[in-house]
Amino acid sequence: MPQDLFEMPINLKEKFHVIYKLHQESVHNLTSITDENEFYLKHVVDSIYIFKIRDINFKTALDVGSGGGFPGIALGLIYPERKIYLVESIAKKCNFLEALVKSLGLTNIHIINARVENLQNPKCDLITSRGVTKVKNLIKWTENVSREATIMLLYKGENIHDELKQASKLLKKKHMEYENVRIEKPIKRTYTFIYRT
Repeated sequence: MPQDLFEMPINLKEKFHVIYKLHQESVHNLTSITDENEFYLKHVVDSIYIFKIRDINFKTALDVGSGGGFPGIALGLIYPERKIYLVESIAKKCNFLEALVKSLGLTNIHIINARVENLQNPKCDLITSRGVTKVKNLIKWTENVSREATIMLLYKGENIHDELKQASKLLKKKHMEYENVRIEKPIKRTYTFIYRT
C-alpha cells in the first residue's frame, strides 16, 4: 500500500488489508484487481481522497449501490463515530458486505438490501455513489432519503459533463447546484458535489 499518501494508524491499515483479502477470496467477482497496491489505490484511496482535500460535514451517510463496499466501508472505517448505510439491491453482495462488516468489527455500518428508490428512510446528510448510474437517475432515486441540506457526492469520470447536461432541467427544477472537483493524481477521478441552493 502506498505509504506516502496517508498517515494511517496501523490498525486501520490492517483493516484495509482484511478488505483486500476478503475481496480476493470472494466467489462473487467483486473486483478484477488482484494486486494489493492497485486495489488500495483504485478502491481505498479513490473512496477517501476527497475527504482528505475537502471538509465534508456529515453525521449520516448513505452509499447507493455499495457492491464490494466502496466508498461506504472505507468511510465507515475512517469515521467510526458516524452512521453509514450501505444500500445494495443484490442479495449476494449484501451477504458479502455483512461478512465484511462482521470481520472488521464495524458497528456504525448498516446494510440495507433494497433498491434506493423504494426507501423512505433513513434521511441522510450525505449520499454517495460510485459507478452506479447517471446523475439524473441518482437525483430521482434518492429523493426520499434526502433532506433539504443533503449533499450528494458522486464518483465520476470524464463523461460527467454529458451527464450533468442531461440532468440540467431536473437540477434547475429542484434548485440544485453542482461542483466538480477533478484530480489527476494519485488517481484520475471527478468528484461531483450536488446540493440544494
